[in-house]
Amino acid sequence: MLQEIIDVLSQYTDYPAEQIGPETDLVEDLELNSFDVLTIVSDFEDQYGIHIPDEQIAEFKTVGDVESYLEKNR
Repeated sequence: MLQEIIDVLSQYTDYPAEQIGPETDLVEDLELNSFDVLTIVSDFEDQYGIHIPDEQIAEFKTVGDVESYLEKNR
């Protein structure tokens, strides 16, 4: 699942995909803004057929946070 997440994230950032891991910070490292994050979340919702509540999105700080949520809720 991590590689699938990295594949999606790498479409929205110039950060080298091979350097993205669970501890990678979405804002600090990948330089994503709130619009980017919402767009990425929408991609994950479509890909996995789930709905991610807004309050949960606010808790996504790292790639690992996203991975944990998707693994539990897909």
